[in-house]
Amino acid sequence: MSRRLLVFGASALSCLFLTSCAGVPMTGPVVPGEGGDGSADPYGGYVRLLPAGPQPGMNPDGLVGSFLKDMGSFEEDHGAARIYMLPDTGRDWSPDGSVKVFTDLDTVDLETEVSEDGLTASVRMRSALVATIDEDGKYRPGAPGTLMDETFTLAREEGDPEGEWRIRSLPDDLILSQLDVERTHRPFNLYYFNPEGTSLVPDPIYLPVSTDRLAERLLARLGAGATSWLAPAVRSEFPEDTRPRVTADADSVVVEIDGVGDVDEFRLGAQIAWTLRQIPDVQEFTLVLDGEEVAFAAADGDSADRPRPASTFWHGVGPGALRAGVHAYYAHEGQLWSASEWDTDTFGDAERVPGPLGAGDVLLERFAVSIDESTVAGITLGGETVVTSFASPGAEVSEVLDDGVFTELSWDIDGNLWVVEEIGEPDEEAREEAEQDSADPEALPDPAPPEPGSSAVWVLRGAEEVVRVDVGDLRDESLVHFRVSRDGSRAAAVTETDGRRSLQVGRVVTDEDGRVSV
Repeated sequence: MSRRLLVFGASALSCLFLTSCAGVPMTGPVVPGEGGDGSADPYGGYVRLLPAGPQPGMNPDGLVGSFLKDMGSFEEDHGAARIYMLPDTGRDWSPDGSVKVFTDLDTVDLETEVSEDGLTASVRMRSALVATIDEDGKYRPGAPGTLMDETFTLAREEGDPEGEWRIRSLPDDLILSQLDVERTHRPFNLYYFNPEGTSLVPDPIYLPVSTDRLAERLLARLGAGATSWLAPAVRSEFPEDTRPRVTADADSVVVEIDGVGDVDEFRLGAQIAWTLRQIPDVQEFTLVLDGEEVAFAAADGDSADRPRPASTFWHGVGPGALRAGVHAYYAHEGQLWSASEWDTDTFGDAERVPGPLGAGDVLLERFAVSIDESTVAGITLGGETVVTSFASPGAEVSEVLDDGVFTELSWDIDGNLWVVEEIGEPDEEAREEAEQDSADPEALPDPAPPEPGSSAVWVLRGAEEVVRVDVGDLRDESLVHFRVSRDGSRAAAVTETDGRRSLQVGRVVTDEDGRVSV
């Protein structure tokens, strides 16, 4: 499809933040996002489970049911669970870190089959699969109707027909109820950089918090690289094929890495600092590269080589990408206005945005303001043209895309403008009828969603090129809304299929030839 790039004179940043959620969906208030800067106690709400252990005379299904209850005890390397096993099985059992989640024991069906000699038995466990937590720590809800089907093999102790039943073989996954997961696991973020190295990107994972060494486990996961889903969209300053050595005491952490070669110490420190700041007890860290302590001269802390994880030194690349004093923007009577000291209820002093788009010289249906608040992009009335202008007196309006039906705008942190265009035939008759029935254009009802596959997404890179984004994964769905995250590594899309709307999150990947896909 031909697309003419006219002029793109703004180097601008994004004004949308895409929040990453790792947890079980829940209700709650809508609040300004801070980029995953968690400061709550990760051990808050943790209650240690007091396991009952196997009781004398338990039959096979009773033993497995009790085992499922006690599997939520993580102390002493799952010591409570190992009591249910034969000695060799207990020594060899090494759960691989993945978890399968069921609702509760009331939803579990246990079917037992005992051998003719009464010395062995198999217990088949079936229940709805609520979710999985993979080895990366990524929480994935189960598809509706998915069934968990696991088998446990039991044998009597020492082959004695009167011996107690014990587990001889079992799955490598941990099998936990929803309540156990809520009690034992917490969401954390690992932090990696977007491809340009201009912003950290949170990679949400779940980790058990019922054991100590939380800092060591978090940094070991950080050094191992991003989760498989996000990895193609981000980069890490940790050298490949190296494992950091982490030593932690009550309030400090030492991270030692050998064989680093040419590494950006600031970015490496930023990944570590933003990851560690989720643990309130950690007040300082030391980064040692090839035996030499790294000094961060401008960082807060007792000394340059003992920076605080929460130091403002790394705020410039923080995932929130918001600076202090950012304004709120809104349209009124065709003009753009900004307000300071805003919250969910009130605005401070409001003033018209400088420049031609603020003055209403060009009327806009939609607009997006760069995060540095220097540039406005807008879609003109009728949706046929995308324009930009600096938010300064005397600025000029530049057309960057024309001859289309454009519907959405968003910026990423590297000055790329993302635009959605409807390339199907618009229903002009329905639109004209709606306009005639309403004296207020802003009161028009939402238009019907576009036909599946009839939306194109474009990214305008700087002032030089327009690239069509591959959104083939959505070809069978109507694209209702689309926004790129400020870090440019992810995107959010609202889609519709058969009248049902869904919110989806995609990763943004650019290949060696510059092709972009979501």
